Amino acid sequence: MFRRILLSLAVAVGSMPLWCQVEPSATGGSGTTDDDSLMTMPPAISGSFYPTGAGSQTRENLLSVGLLFTAAYDDNVLAGEGTGTIGAESYSILPNIALSTSTSRLRGSLNYSPGFVFFHPTTYLNEVTQDADADFQYRWTPHTTVAVQEVFRQNSTVFSEPYTMSGATISGSGSSGYPIVIAPYAGQIMDSTSAHVGYQFSRSSMISASGNYSSFNFSNSTASQGLYDSHGGGGSGSYSRRFGRMQYLGLSYRYAISETTPSPSTTESQFASVFYSVRLSNSFSLSASGGPEYTTTSVPGTPTIGTWAPSGNGSIGWQRRRAAVALGYSRAITTGWGLFGSFTADSATISASWQFTQRLSGSLNGNYSNSKNSTTLIPTSSINGHTLFGRASLDYQLGEHLAVVGEYSRIHNSYFGIAAISNHPDADRVAISLNYGFKRPLGR
Repeated sequence: MFRRILLSLAVAVGSMPLWCQVEPSATGGSGTTDDDSLMTMPPAISGSFYPTGAGSQTRENLLSVGLLFTAAYDDNVLAGEGTGTIGAESYSILPNIALSTSTSRLRGSLNYSPGFVFFHPTTYLNEVTQDADADFQYRWTPHTTVAVQEVFRQNSTVFSEPYTMSGATISGSGSSGYPIVIAPYAGQIMDSTSAHVGYQFSRSSMISASGNYSSFNFSNSTASQGLYDSHGGGGSGSYSRRFGRMQYLGLSYRYAISETTPSPSTTESQFASVFYSVRLSNSFSLSASGGPEYTTTSVPGTPTIGTWAPSGNGSIGWQRRRAAVALGYSRAITTGWGLFGSFTADSATISASWQFTQRLSGSLNGNYSNSKNSTTLIPTSSINGHTLFGRASLDYQLGEHLAVVGEYSRIHNSYFGIAAISNHPDADRVAISLNYGFKRPLGR
């Protein structure tokens, strides 16, 4: 999948002529244009990620390549097995590459980190990992903009992904991009792809359409007892109106369908909303949407159940020379993400970074998800619960190309009906990393 994305991007970049007609992204990009007749796609529609780097991390048109070595201790690697907790050491080797680009027609970023993780003494948990995020907006014609986002995780969760990837997926659409339930070492593959196209038919009016597909699967049936695979997709259409230079107000309709396996359940939802987006400066953006959502859930052998409920999302991005903060919140009736049936999910995410000195920087990332059974298809106790995840790190630059990073992470799960995490739902992780890398400006 990523080969196709990179090939398409290379073809697009290599063939594009220069147009000096693009406004910066509404998610915190820099730069301006004298032509205010052109609209950008609102972040509530495009889903673009908020920048979360501070200081020198925010430079555009940059290629970064590095190698990360991490030694860590986890106090509960087998949350659903046995009667006591089992701690283990882990060692990971993770090469990484990051690209940020901004031209007259293209703005985007790409982060990719494959690698290997080795455990001791629980060697059967050894795994190959892949983590990737891609976010690109491309002005196809003077009045047509295309946006693509991709998030991929293989055999890792927010608990074990490298710190360089943390917080990279808070988008202007309010989606957190994280699972509802976190089973750190269950062997998971998550893939989410979305595409958007917007057409500006007048000076201050735009219509747009989008589509998305996502899947979430477990590869270790023993470590994922009580959890379910899922996949689904959908599409949406919207109308947006610009007021002033960077305020957008509009209407949106979305249809989505999701299914769980091997125990089948299907959830279909229709969501009509009003959205508002504003960029008050080059460093602050806000996006919000809300409206009624109608959901039907069906399980073979039971009647189909329909539910009305309010849904919505909101997000804020703030960035200064030495600090960056992104916040996201969403509420929706959904299915999947490891759970069976349909449930009302509230999710909040924060990502923040600070550059204290030229050599010392820190970051904080957190996610809280709460789910509640929205039907009577299954016992309430097996689906109600919440998950809390937090990560804090300090990064000290030893030299031009070498940094040392200290990190602490914690997970708290409260889902008593899920065998994989019900015995010992909490886990802590401490880690120290050496990160070697170099950066090269592009197009200079």
